Order: sequence, then C-alpha cells, then structure tokens
Amino acid sequence: MPVIKAWVLGVCLLATSFTLAGDETRDLSQYEVLGPYHIQGIASRPEDYQVEGRVREFLWAHWRHHKRGTVVATTQYVEGFVRASYFVEPDKRGRWLIVQYIDYPYHQAFPPKKFSCSQFERVEPDRLHLPLIPIPDLATRLPERYLLHPICSKGKNAKLW
Repeated sequence: MPVIKAWVLGVCLLATSFTLAGDETRDLSQYEVLGPYHIQGIASRPEDYQVEGRVREFLWAHWRHHKRGTVVATTQYVEGFVRASYFVEPDKRGRWLIVQYIDYPYHQAFPPKKFSCSQFERVEPDRLHLPLIPIPDLATRLPERYLLHPICSKGKNAKLW
C-alpha cells in the first residue's frame, strides 16, 4: 500500500509541478526534466541528502553550461508541504537565471513566491557561518558537500540551496 501512495503522490506532483509559473509560458520540451522528488524534512534520511545533492548539482551544472532544465522537489515538514520548482533558463536579455517558485500545495493561505537570480557560487555547507566561504569553480566537490548561494541574496538573509 505505501508504494501505491508514493506513486499517486508522485503522479499528482508531476501533473501540477509545472503550473506554478502562472505568469510565464514555457515550452517544456526544451528543458531537461529532473524529478519530481519528495524529501522528508521532518527527520532527514541519508537518501534525502542525496536527493537534495542531485537537485543542487543539476541546477549548478545546467546554469554553468547554459542548458535549460527544470526540477521539482516537495519537502514534507510537520507543518505541511513546501514545493520548490526551479527553472534554469535565459531571460529576455540572454542572462542565464535560476528561477525558483515556492508554493504550499495544501495551505492556500500562504501565497506562492518567486525568486530569480543570474549569479551563483558554491559555498561551504555551513548554513550558520557568515561570511559564506566560496568554493573555487574548478574544485571537485560532491553535491552533498556544498550549497548553492544566489549572489543576489547577501547578508543574514542569504538564500542557500
């Protein structure tokens, strides 16, 4: 029975995952698609860290190599679910962005959020350490051993993926 529930959840997420970008039309046949993924945020398991790393590496590689890509990951917390949809794509001026949409599928009281940035760096995976410690672009690192930092968000409220 749990396998059927997971399959149904995956189908539901896949069916709705690309509707978050309501203000933009995308031809998804031009995008490499990863996921959708379901991550346990309540009690993280080793496989959750691997999934988060897969998402992070996908975003980093596609952004650096200017390849269109999209990925959806839903994280389950005690309070509910948070769905993050990412699109790696050029903007109208040709700058490569990662666009992030966040929504709360079962809590309509919280409005969806959109964030986009055109500059990223890999940083050491210490979310509490400021200033952030950048990792050189050519350094080889497993995706579980770094975080992505959108450079357009700095300071105490820096977003780290």
